[in-house]
Amino acid sequence: MKKSLDERLHEEMNREQEIPDIVQKAFNRSYIEIRSKSKKKKTKKHWLKPISAAAACVVLALGVILSNDTAMAKLKVFLGFDDAGIELASQNGEVQYVGVSQSSQDITVTLENIFTDAYRVGLQMEILPKNMDIKDINHVGIEYRMYDSTGKEIDALISDTKPLTSKGFTDNAEEQMLKGTNETIIYELLLQSNERAWPSLDNAQLVIETIHFITEKKGIVSINGEWPFTLKPMKIVTQSFEAEKAVEGIQLQSATLTNGSMHVSLIVDADLYEDENQFFEWALTNEKGESFYARGANIKSIDGKTIVNLVYPYSIWDEKKQVSLTIKGFGKLTLTSKN
Repeated sequence: MKKSLDERLHEEMNREQEIPDIVQKAFNRSYIEIRSKSKKKKTKKHWLKPISAAAACVVLALGVILSNDTAMAKLKVFLGFDDAGIELASQNGEVQYVGVSQSSQDITVTLENIFTDAYRVGLQMEILPKNMDIKDINHVGIEYRMYDSTGKEIDALISDTKPLTSKGFTDNAEEQMLKGTNETIIYELLLQSNERAWPSLDNAQLVIETIHFITEKKGIVSINGEWPFTLKPMKIVTQSFEAEKAVEGIQLQSATLTNGSMHVSLIVDADLYEDENQFFEWALTNEKGESFYARGANIKSIDGKTIVNLVYPYSIWDEKKQVSLTIKGFGKLTLTSKN
């Protein structure tokens, strides 16, 4: 049986490092906020699976912090956040090596790898702060803006003290930091749009404008600068699915499979707004019986019905023509490829 990414990581690591209290306290304050407005009657945004759920702001989920140099030497591609969809896409060449560096304020940032599909963007960076003790740094966070090829701002992850000109596409963000050497940090960021597909990012500009270092001795150290990168992502492919037969109380709006994600949008004839955790229990199952669970959800309750948008870690490289979605209280919705 093929080993999961998590199993392979643990084989390489001699020990697991606890997340220091200062890191937990810092991110509990959630200094980065996504600001968006909605004209719906009731809207709730769900970020990550319940352990890091938050309303109205992005919680940067702390991944495993690795300090084993041998393990890092063997990890040359985007890790995938223990994500089955991105991991399979990566194995099939969907992660693109960039290797471009930018320097500002005595910090060099190298965009190493990028992953994109219709609903998610993954970034892997190497960060080299020349005047800081890497051993004192427990975690890193960034603030960025993203512009399309015409220069229009289309997404941002910034503090609420800065102006925002776009509603943006990022609904939830996951990050993790890995200590690569005594001089560099490997930082990865996974951006997800739960409700709508990302626009074309070909020749888009990613501009990092602030880097936050969470340290033991000095607390949060924030450095403002400018680290711009031009994006040239791989080709994005999509495949549409349709309901094989109707399920009472469920109306499928769309189901789209892409490079490393599957997006499902449906209307449920019930107000499920208060039972928020159940959406992460709705299993997407393929023909082999493998189950996948949503990494993000957008839920809106209107007139006694619930509009649900879910993004699953499932890849088009799985090449299965049929999947099923088990919906609590309603049964199983079978989805078949239109192609």
